[in-house]
Amino acid sequence: MDILEFTDEKARKIVEDGYVLALPTETVYGLGVRWDSEEAYERLVKAKNRRPDKPIAVMCSKDFDLSPYFVITPGIKRVMDKFLPGPLTVLVKTKDEAPNQSHLGTFVAGIRIPGKKDLLDFLSSLPFPLQVTSANLSGEPATSSFDEVYNIFKDTKDVEGIVKGTCKSNVPTTVVSLLDDEVKVIRQGEIKEEDIRKAYYQED
Repeated sequence: MDILEFTDEKARKIVEDGYVLALPTETVYGLGVRWDSEEAYERLVKAKNRRPDKPIAVMCSKDFDLSPYFVITPGIKRVMDKFLPGPLTVLVKTKDEAPNQSHLGTFVAGIRIPGKKDLLDFLSSLPFPLQVTSANLSGEPATSSFDEVYNIFKDTKDVEGIVKGTCKSNVPTTVVSLLDDEVKVIRQGEIKEEDIRKAYYQED
């Protein structure tokens, strides 16, 4: 496993070639692959020992055009404009153009735009979003340190590199469903449901 910086060309090449890259987000360490490769998705699932039918959030830069792939209503846009980039994952409906692995037949996907500048810059350098899940074995606690992640995955052949860095918080993102014109928090993190509601419904 290569120890890398976000600015290293090898970090970009790993995900372009369909392999797994461990990387720090503003919350916890993650494992990421390109969102449009079935082989990459299978490698990620295998590395984590994760159920293959459990969807993985889509992580992208703030400049990526979501509209061809996701249904972004005015309320969803208000929430995203207010809280993203930041520690929030938004569940929305996908369009047919979204890669199947982003929704696994559910046509619902989580969108994440992280609030960590070096990670955002890395995402902006890629011609595709990533799918990123926490860098731990399935069923184990999330990890937020380089040493922990390196020790867990250093002998996992599909995880070809790890970006050395720090996470601001070990609290995972808030996950909110904005389906069917309803605000429903699935996992509570730093961003609170009442604040999301105010943005979604334009409440004062």
